[in-house]
Amino acid sequence: MAKARDKNFIELIKGSSISLVLKVIGMLFGYVIMLFITKYYGAEEWGIYSLCITVLSVALLLPRFGFDSSLVRIIAELNVENKQSSIYGVLIKSIVISVALSLGVIVIVTLFSDILVSKVIKQQEMIYYFKIINIAVIPMALLTIISAVFQALKKTTLYMLFQTTLINVVFFIFLLIYKSLEINLRTFNLYVISVVVVLLISFLFLFKTLKSFKKNPIKYKEGKVYSYTKICKVSFPMMMSSSFALLMGWSDIFMLSYYKTATDIGVYNSTLKLAALSSITLMAVNAIATPKFVEFYTSKNIMGLEEIVKKSTKMIFLTSLPILLILIVFSKPILGFFGDEFRLGYLALIYLCISRFVNAISGSVGYIMQMTDQQKVFQNILIIAFVINLVLNYLLIPKYSYEGAAIASSLSMIFWNIALVIIIKAKLGFWTFYNPFSK
Repeated sequence: MAKARDKNFIELIKGSSISLVLKVIGMLFGYVIMLFITKYYGAEEWGIYSLCITVLSVALLLPRFGFDSSLVRIIAELNVENKQSSIYGVLIKSIVISVALSLGVIVIVTLFSDILVSKVIKQQEMIYYFKIINIAVIPMALLTIISAVFQALKKTTLYMLFQTTLINVVFFIFLLIYKSLEINLRTFNLYVISVVVVLLISFLFLFKTLKSFKKNPIKYKEGKVYSYTKICKVSFPMMMSSSFALLMGWSDIFMLSYYKTATDIGVYNSTLKLAALSSITLMAVNAIATPKFVEFYTSKNIMGLEEIVKKSTKMIFLTSLPILLILIVFSKPILGFFGDEFRLGYLALIYLCISRFVNAISGSVGYIMQMTDQQKVFQNILIIAFVINLVLNYLLIPKYSYEGAAIASSLSMIFWNIALVIIIKAKLGFWTFYNPFSK
């Protein structure tokens, strides 16, 4: 038992370390990109780029169909049970579903782009950018599926590379090339080109990974068949959960675009990106911990699940706290790196950091719910949190601008974290909270 625990902990540490390094690299390039765009093109261009990324993310909600979570759940379970023969079928069916949904979204965006600009977003430049967003939908959806396969198979390096890191690296290289050659191309266009390049690379690694199954001497069991209906049944609640989680952040951007200027969006988006620094270890730990949650739950080892949850939460808290303290204490000078106009967002950054503290001390509550067949409950909690966020944005943004958006975002995040901690205690019998003062 002790050896098994040590093995699981070593796997968690090793996988998390690899994830952390790659996540740090990806985020560093993300901040370098932000500095590059704000320095050479200004807050307005950064605001337009941020708005395009947000619109693209919303357009991807349906094509992704929760596959970033559901495929981890399904494939990790099949892998644990040595039923790898079923993985091919699940992968192909997921791609078919995603591409079909992508085409539907592209048609809708094309038909209603004028209405969206005139009634919702109110940024006239978006008429042009909707066409570019349409090009990115299918490549981004496919990258989500491929990344989920790597995560489920505990190919942590590949998962982190293709989730975000490689896109940011390639995007920055393109920015440097086009700037040095003085080629006039809009920043978001370069981002989409980067996505396509990374997708092509990811296919090569996916084929190599799937080929390794055939070479493996282990005799795999006959796999269970996942029909389209069964895949959708698992994926739909996860899509709803991830959609409302993301919409909580995007509603801030959209409502700022309705009431305020692109500069306000640029300042707020900068505070969001800085606050996200505190979540870097959360994402790194989740990369390896999530399939471990499936392993323990599938084998009905609740004690093992509790232990890995508590160890992962401790790692997340201890590594997030120093980052949060630095961001809070030095909020003004840190924001000042992007320009004097960004310093005004210091209060918004502090509000966001407070909610990230609650997020860190709560642990991987969302992933625990989704990997233990509680995805529908998780979905309902996030719907409530989204409504809270939307109402607070409506009340606070017109008067307090990005500070109001930060308050709304923070309160809704605190609500769903605490609610999920309580639900996990009721369903699984243990607290996910990390208490730094306990023995």
